[in-house]
Amino acid sequence: MFTRFLSAMLLAAIVAPLAMSAELKVDPNQDWYGKTPDNALKKLAPESGFINDGEQFKKLWNAWRPDEALPNVDFDKQVVLIGIVDGPNRVMLRPSLKENDIQFIAAGTRMAGPGFAYRLVAVNKGDAQSVNGKPITASQSGEGSIEVTVIGKIESGLVAIGGETTGTTITASGITWELELGENAEFRKLAEELSGKQAKVVGSLERRSGVEVKVRYIVTVEKLTAAN
Repeated sequence: MFTRFLSAMLLAAIVAPLAMSAELKVDPNQDWYGKTPDNALKKLAPESGFINDGEQFKKLWNAWRPDEALPNVDFDKQVVLIGIVDGPNRVMLRPSLKENDIQFIAAGTRMAGPGFAYRLVAVNKGDAQSVNGKPITASQSGEGSIEVTVIGKIESGLVAIGGETTGTTITASGITWELELGENAEFRKLAEELSGKQAKVVGSLERRSGVEVKVRYIVTVEKLTAAN
């Protein structure tokens, strides 16, 4: 009797939390999986774990899936959740809604290998106010961004402990900023040609947290030319 009672109590403890949240329906046409051996591309994912902006989604999509047309996501009604696991693994992501908070965790298989795998899932926001406790309306970088124009000396081919560098920097007035070139082959080639020389960069500046480098200032490049 006691054993049956204890089993019933344990089952209730497991089921109760699940009953408090409702699983969100995911349209299979807005559920995208991919993998890449280039760990540098992982840095393009927002720390928040979701995207609520069309321009940010476009940048991420073009970097991660450059050979595919940008899908139509209505960010007035939807939010894109991002799940990432290390290695060329499958990614499992099952979103749910609990007290106006969209909740999810990313899990994956355990195949060893280079790079990372990801899953992008678009879900309707409905009355949700947050994702995993982070406000949907808040700036996803945590610090916002600033449009800048910088004329300074470019250096490319850089490396850092833990891979905490984009590999390219620009220095002006004694201040050095990293340059995020993404998968733009033209920008990468030009940065190599201009390495050690003066260049002009236009882009958006943001601050990211790191491990070895506690604070990193990064310019996502929108235009790169030799300085006149």
